[in-house]
Amino acid sequence: MARPSTHAAPKAVGRRQSILDSPQDRPAARSDSAPAGPAQESRQKRVVRNGTATNDLVFSAYVDGNEAMLPRILDLYVAPGSTVADVTYGKGVFWRNVQGELYNLLATDLQTGVDCRELPYDDGVIDCVVFDPPYMHTPGGTAHATQQPFERYYRNNDTGNRTKAKYHEAVLALYEDGGKEAYRVLRPRGVMIVKCQDEVCSNRQRFTHVEIIEAYQELGFVAEDLFVVVRNNRPGVSRAVRQVHARKNHSYFLVFWKRDRPSALWTAPE
Repeated sequence: MARPSTHAAPKAVGRRQSILDSPQDRPAARSDSAPAGPAQESRQKRVVRNGTATNDLVFSAYVDGNEAMLPRILDLYVAPGSTVADVTYGKGVFWRNVQGELYNLLATDLQTGVDCRELPYDDGVIDCVVFDPPYMHTPGGTAHATQQPFERYYRNNDTGNRTKAKYHEAVLALYEDGGKEAYRVLRPRGVMIVKCQDEVCSNRQRFTHVEIIEAYQELGFVAEDLFVVVRNNRPGVSRAVRQVHARKNHSYFLVFWKRDRPSALWTAPE
């Protein structure tokens, strides 16, 4: 009878263990005196030594009104003494909280005989254009009835189509035509401030602010900033069998500027 072996069979060794068992492949012991690598340096806290510590900042969203939002945007993007053309001025609600002597304000709308698509200014002479056209179509009947007083209040809804587009596309056409004219009259690095709101048209969600950004970039504008205004009261009552989309209770201010050279970046006004 064969005598059992007194030597134990070698245990299977995995690839990772066999590699680490090789002295030349073992990781070197970490030295606390070794210089920090790029990863460690990137984790070190950056200290900003210039500037003033403050939390008195302009934020991107407010539960507020248009007349409270515009002064913040002007303070951030338009230097005092600038010539500002509000081409849909209406009753001047936007300007209620802006000190009159800060800017050279050119206030026009259809009631003054000036169409935002045919401005009476030379090329490249305006520092800033403020543009707040009717941003929801009113096909008649009770559709968007709560918006109609708003449009009459700003006195700029009687624009006429001047286009074969209808409904939401007509709204976009007005924004695009007004944007082209604003681009013409703005100086290089001039600013355009646009008010808009998304809407549902024919049961289809239309993100108007995105469509305007895309259209204006095609014109040559740079989309630089976006502000959200949330209404602080409840929307009007709607009669609906079943709600399909969220009711819009916010609107936007978009900030664009006219780039003077392809690689230019925005710098804050002095």
